[in-house]
Amino acid sequence: MLASPTAAPPPVPSDADYRNRLKRTQVEMKKRGFDILALAGADILRFLTGLHGLPVTRPIWLIVPQNGNPGFVSPGSEVKEIQARSGTPVIARWVEWEEPVPAPTTHQDALAGYVAESAPQARTIGIDFNGTNGANIELVRQALGQERVRDAGLLLRDLLAIKDAAALDVIRLSCDVIGHQFRASVDAVAPGIAEWEVSLASFVAGTRRAAELWNGNEEQSPLALGLHMTGSGAERTARCHAAGAGRRMREGDVVQICRCSTGFFGHLIGYDRPVQVGSTRPSAEMRKVIDLARESQEAALAATRPGATADAVHAAAMAVIDRGGWENPVLHRTGRSIGYSSWDGHEIKAGSQTVLEPGMVITIEPGIYVDGVGGARFGDTVLVTEAGHEVLTPFDLGRDI
Repeated sequence: MLASPTAAPPPVPSDADYRNRLKRTQVEMKKRGFDILALAGADILRFLTGLHGLPVTRPIWLIVPQNGNPGFVSPGSEVKEIQARSGTPVIARWVEWEEPVPAPTTHQDALAGYVAESAPQARTIGIDFNGTNGANIELVRQALGQERVRDAGLLLRDLLAIKDAAALDVIRLSCDVIGHQFRASVDAVAPGIAEWEVSLASFVAGTRRAAELWNGNEEQSPLALGLHMTGSGAERTARCHAAGAGRRMREGDVVQICRCSTGFFGHLIGYDRPVQVGSTRPSAEMRKVIDLARESQEAALAATRPGATADAVHAAAMAVIDRGGWENPVLHRTGRSIGYSSWDGHEIKAGSQTVLEPGMVITIEPGIYVDGVGGARFGDTVLVTEAGHEVLTPFDLGRDI
């Protein structure tokens, strides 16, 4: 049932939160020698301005000076959308048609023109290389000067690593949505049902829950975008990212449900569980895969605390997995930093010396994948706290199979 019109709006970041994020960004710019930033990635635009849900076919550049307020260099098609969804102004635009007073007709010309006018002395311009494609980066380099453009990726990674209170409020809403998605997925699992039907149930349930939370907001779409991966049977669960296709589940199968990269207001989390199809119990070897996958996650969680290295958390999971005696049963890292995007820059994997700090949000999702038997993964989104950690996703949900 949809929330009533008088229900409180969801706790999304305020103007004060965006001002604080801007101040943090500008402090880091000065430390790292960036005179100006030109950012196009959807996640960093949301982080700094709240702009969310626009198409990414045309670059939308956010200009961040060392001092003063940011603004958008926007394609003409998105000016009205930006004005409706964000308090950050459009300071330059480019068009794809003729106007009485000629305007720039490419994003790089509009960007270069604005920088030349507003910051002619800027020697170092930071671009988020992960936020746009290589062709656009090269066009911007040609327009601004190759020697002036540097990748700002490390600066942005460090900005996103520690979540502020506003982000944690929204991440908790994402975890609420994921619970609805998982329950709907489990309800759809049955012999004869195609994998995509389970993924569709997840999409619908997540959308309905997000619509309740948005409470009729006319600018924010509740559509549950992201990954709704569903893989069933021995062959498909032994691959970590089966994509909810046409295979019909069979009595006695295990189906691996992965609801990573789904979220509310673009704040993304990870959540994974294996689910039994029908009443026939898995084979003894598959039971072993499931049990050790669950135990490996619990061991990694026990190692998750401030001051621990990512490598040590990964090693705790691997110590359990190695007891299974399988040859090469691992297909991915134990986890990653997450929340503002599907990967905020740090990895929980072998050799990573990233030190966990309070305020970091990470996934803990070790998996076991054995050819001819099947695979299983228990994954949750976790906040590193002063005292240790807090599991944000519905931890007890789906742990028994």
